[in-house]
Amino acid sequence: MLLLALMSLAAGRRIAPRADRLTMQWRRDGTPRWSLPRTAALSFTPALALATLAAVAFAGGSRSALLFVSATFVGAHALHLFLLRKRG
Repeated sequence: MLLLALMSLAAGRRIAPRADRLTMQWRRDGTPRWSLPRTAALSFTPALALATLAAVAFAGGSRSALLFVSATFVGAHALHLFLLRKRG
């Protein structure tokens, strides 16, 4: 969770600093499908990760399951931030 939050904080300063909204998904032609206000966009993946990890933990998930879910969210968040930097 801390890594996701730090990634969002760092990206918040570098990615489209004047944009009010950030794209959350793109169409195949590269145009934005939908966007969220900047703070919500940067908080979306960490919040979703927190909810998912809590659900896995309360369901009795093993440490390896929690590690896998965590790594998946870090990768997904890194990809989203990379695409935001590349496509805007």
